[in-house]
Amino acid sequence: MSASELPDFESTVRASRGTLDAAELAECHGLLSGLLCREPNSTASDFKFQLAAMKLAQESSTELDSALTEVHACTLQQLNDEEFGFSLWLPDDEEPLEERIIALGRWCSGFMAGLVCGGQLETLSAEAKEAIEDLQQIAQAEMTSQGQEGVDIEEDENAFTEIVEYVRVVALMMREDFRGPGQNEAIH
Repeated sequence: MSASELPDFESTVRASRGTLDAAELAECHGLLSGLLCREPNSTASDFKFQLAAMKLAQESSTELDSALTEVHACTLQQLNDEEFGFSLWLPDDEEPLEERIIALGRWCSGFMAGLVCGGQLETLSAEAKEAIEDLQQIAQAEMTSQGQEGVDIEEDENAFTEIVEYVRVVALMMREDFRGPGQNEAIH
């Protein structure tokens, strides 16, 4: 595993020993991602403090605590990657689509919570504020096509993949919005 590769999602769910389900673990990563976009100097301890404040991962085993520390380091490295190597930590593609949709919604909820940990969002660009509204919609999404005749599962999978990519790009955009231009960068 490379230094910026997130730990195995399903193994981490098992490491929680029943204290976190897949959707809650995705929410933990969303929270971390939002927190790091807002406050790039946030530590793993800051992340765990926020998890406790949100009543997530309260009864952390040593194995889960270690995985969360690793997730913090990997996510920070991914967000700083000039090649935009950031990825959402979600259930594997082999898991049912409905479970992945719920986890994505919880990831978005966690991400928005992480963004507001450092204060209000008035300073965001109009584009970023619009993206926040999109994330709020995704956070409330439910599986609506299940059980309907003529529904193309492959179409649903493709739509899900596109939404995940959109959310990933929004997270990177938020990071840039909060970061602002560097000392040697021109403001356009």
